[in-house]
Amino acid sequence: MPTILCLDPGTAHTGIAISEEGVLATPVTTIYEKDLGQLVTKILPYLRKYNPDRIVIGVPEYGPIVQFATDLSEKIYANFPKQIVFFREDLSSHAARHVLKAQGKTLLRRKKEEHQTAAALILQDHLDSL
Repeated sequence: MPTILCLDPGTAHTGIAISEEGVLATPVTTIYEKDLGQLVTKILPYLRKYNPDRIVIGVPEYGPIVQFATDLSEKIYANFPKQIVFFREDLSSHAARHVLKAQGKTLLRRKKEEHQTAAALILQDHLDSL
């Protein structure tokens, strides 16, 4: 089964999730970075660690994140030439907040884990669509 890494990019926070067996998505971490170049630099160690066969980038239907995600994908591909696919992710952060609250996480913990949980939800949706 392929290893798939998912990014939920944002202008200040980017969530990362992984599926090493192509079945279940697991949150990994959240990177706090606004600068695109620095963000790529901070993502690269995770790409090297997990060496995914595919990278999924969550994008909304429209808005500034679409262009940001496109720019991010180009910079990642220049440093780590693997298959990159975009996957529609409307309301993933909202769903992540709901999941974390249902798990009884504190507000502080929910804020810390929101973006990586959103990445895991996006990745799980992607896996389920295959």
